[in-house]
Amino acid sequence: MINIAFQGSTHGNFLRHMLDRYSSLTPTINMTPFTKIGTAHNLQEEDYSNFFKRTHPHLWGWDPVDQPHIVITIEPEDVLLLQRIVYIRAGDKAQDLQSNNIIIDKSFNDAESIEKLYGIKINKVLPRFILRDFCKLGFSDIQNHGLMTIDKTYREKKLDNARYFPVDSFWDQTKFFEQIKIIGEQFKLDLKLDDSSVALYQEFIDLLPQLKTRYRARDIITAIKENKDIDIQGLDLIEEAYIYSWIETTHKNILAPFTNRFFANTKEIIDYIHWYPHFYHGMNPTLPKNIG
Repeated sequence: MINIAFQGSTHGNFLRHMLDRYSSLTPTINMTPFTKIGTAHNLQEEDYSNFFKRTHPHLWGWDPVDQPHIVITIEPEDVLLLQRIVYIRAGDKAQDLQSNNIIIDKSFNDAESIEKLYGIKINKVLPRFILRDFCKLGFSDIQNHGLMTIDKTYREKKLDNARYFPVDSFWDQTKFFEQIKIIGEQFKLDLKLDDSSVALYQEFIDLLPQLKTRYRARDIITAIKENKDIDIQGLDLIEEAYIYSWIETTHKNILAPFTNRFFANTKEIIDYIHWYPHFYHGMNPTLPKNIG
């Protein structure tokens, strides 16, 4: 058995499907793994062999260290895209991150943390500006972001036979198949990759629309630095939170607005930073000590 260790929304189910489907050591799989929103949760456990086991060690504990492991890893630059995917596809539901009222149900893992931090009680919905602010805090202290702290425990676990799979390799066809081939050789899976494997990968990418705007928030920050005025309407709240984090960590005496409405263009952000009243300046209490 080969254990695939991963955090939610880092594509471990898709990796399991790809390996199980194209290894000659396992029975044939012809059904699509994808739900309508793109998660690879469409099939049941009985549709797979028992040769590959998906696991979330931070929740369920580690399997024996002498068993083979594939560990999906994360870098700080991956967090923005992953956070968008996590919130949009949680519980196999298509969350609307452009709404002013965010639906909160049992599949939303951060509800308890938000209630504790803001001293509120969530009743099914949460204002956009609260969730944006919460996500901003995570970006402002990226090494202590939940995704990164769990990733650290994954890397620190001593395993006898492991392959570490960078999550960004899922988002590039060349890198992805390079990793798949390495895994096939390391664990002797006798993978039979053909044109259908490329088509399956392309379907995976097509069902990940956030990938098309992966660098949008960073491009907006570049425009602000270069004093360029561009339209920035249509961002989801995670991208807004990332930009808010940049504003506050770059201009440490400035607090970003605490409203549902976001800036419509970069000129509004440039003006906000320029005209922010000096008598409001003071240490930002939300920044980590090494930044503030």
